[in-house]
Amino acid sequence: MTAGRTATVRALWDGAADIYDGAITPALADAHLALIATLAAESGDEVLDLGCGTGRAGELVATRTPANLVAAVDLSPQMVERALRRLSPHGPLVLEMDAQALRFADASFDAVVASFSLMFCPDHPTALAEARRVLRPGGRLVMGVWGLPRECETVEVGRVTAAFGEGPLPDTPTGQALGDPDHLRGLLDAAGFRRVQMRSRVVRLRYPGPDACWAAVLHVHGERIPPDRLDAAEAATRRKIAEVGLPLRNRAWIVRADV
Repeated sequence: MTAGRTATVRALWDGAADIYDGAITPALADAHLALIATLAAESGDEVLDLGCGTGRAGELVATRTPANLVAAVDLSPQMVERALRRLSPHGPLVLEMDAQALRFADASFDAVVASFSLMFCPDHPTALAEARRVLRPGGRLVMGVWGLPRECETVEVGRVTAAFGEGPLPDTPTGQALGDPDHLRGLLDAAGFRRVQMRSRVVRLRYPGPDACWAAVLHVHGERIPPDRLDAAEAATRRKIAEVGLPLRNRAWIVRADV
């Protein structure tokens, strides 16, 4: 069951690769900086970028901290291809890899950075246990997750688009799957982390404009929308974007959990 859901997640993010840097990377700019500040990197730290997307968070680790970015991994081969181009000047391994089955030895890294990625794993306990396993004693996981659906304007906009879809929704976690802080803390405790620090903040998602915002929403819901309903879906979604106003605002949890 998990394998099938993981394949669905892989296909979703493969499909987003072409629009990611034009739409989603700019939207995450403030969140990325918050994660890097929470990392509190020290000289010589060896870091894994887990669920790297096109590699922007890893690039910030490599260029704005004294840490050594050792590896960046993502489930999507299309994302890995783009991350390789971005990160190759900085020298890390860039690999296609499932966060639920990391191919690294125990205690390989001083820090794991997961920028709004782990909530999409179908098996959250296994993904967090794997992040814990590859950390050295004294290491830390730094991760960002979105809040609950009612706290995220991206969900408010996305529901307008989704209403034009047909058929069942994919049986995979949404971006808000780890948005309950008590639930997330319980998962981190069960995975063996300690001194869990969770900071709530409202993140402004700085899409370059309505076109980029629509592209980001379409990548999530487009597969379910029949071609003859797509124009209506776009018009309704753009009206909602204008009503809510850019930048959209989402509750986020910026988390540090120590080993």
